[in-house]
Amino acid sequence: MDKINKVEILEAITKTIKYSQKYKCQLTLDQLHQRLISPDVFKKEEIKKTVLSIKYQVLGIEKNKIFEEKLEKAKELATKIAKKFPDILFIGISGSVAAGYPKKDDDIDLFLITKKNCLWINRFRLRLFIYINRIPHRKFNKQQKPDQFCFNIWMDEQNLTINNQKQNLKNAMDLVLLIPILNKNYSYERLIKANDWAKKYVATGYMRLLRHKVSRNDTKINKTNFKNLMVNWLVFWPQYWYMKKKIKSEEINLYRAFFHQK
Repeated sequence: MDKINKVEILEAITKTIKYSQKYKCQLTLDQLHQRLISPDVFKKEEIKKTVLSIKYQVLGIEKNKIFEEKLEKAKELATKIAKKFPDILFIGISGSVAAGYPKKDDDIDLFLITKKNCLWINRFRLRLFIYINRIPHRKFNKQQKPDQFCFNIWMDEQNLTINNQKQNLKNAMDLVLLIPILNKNYSYERLIKANDWAKKYVATGYMRLLRHKVSRNDTKINKTNFKNLMVNWLVFWPQYWYMKKKIKSEEINLYRAFFHQK
C-alpha cells in the first residue's frame, strides 16, 4: 500500500467509524468493508491492515438475536404478499434492521417495487390486506411499536433512480445495506444498477453489489397496459389528497412514494 493510499483509506475508515457511532453501531470487519465511506474502492485486506495499525476494535461476526427475529417476521410477511400480490416485484428490508443493529422496540422498514403503472393500485390493496389480516403496521402520527411494519418506500419499476435531491450519504448507505427478501425479474439488480450515483459515497460497498450482470432481457419492462395506467391514476389521487396535508419533505407522485424525509 503506498503512502497516499494509506492516508485515503485511513480517512475513509475514520469517517465510517464516526458515522456508525452516530447510530451506536460497532462494526465487524465485513461491515466496515461494506459501509466504507469513500468514492474509491478498497480491498478488505487493505482495510484490515489499517484497522490493525490504528488498533480499532472490530467485532467478530456475531448473530444479533433481535435482528434474526425481525428478519424472520419480514420474510413471513413477504411470503404472504408474494402469494396475494403478483404485481409486487420486490420487497427489501431497510432501516435499523438492515443495518444489523435493531433495538427490541424498533419497527421494520420495508422498500417495495411494483410492476409498471401498478404502484398505487397495489398500495391500496395492500393497506386493505394488512387491516383485514390485522398485520401490525406503522400508522401516521402514532407512537412506534415493536415489530410494526412500515411500508415507507414504494417505487414503480420504470422509475428506479432516486432523484437528485435525495442522492446523499444516508440514502447511499441505505441502498448498499438493503436486504432483499422478495426479488422478481431482477428488480433488486435493476435498482442497484439505476443508482450508480451511490459510488460517490460508498464505492466499495456499491461495487460489491454488482456481481450479477443484468442483461437487456432481464431489464425488459412490459408494454403499457392502458387499463392499469388509468386505474392506477384514478386510485392515486384519493390517496394523494388524503396525505397532502401531512406531506413535508416526502416525495409522492405517480411513480414513487418516499414516506421518510431524508
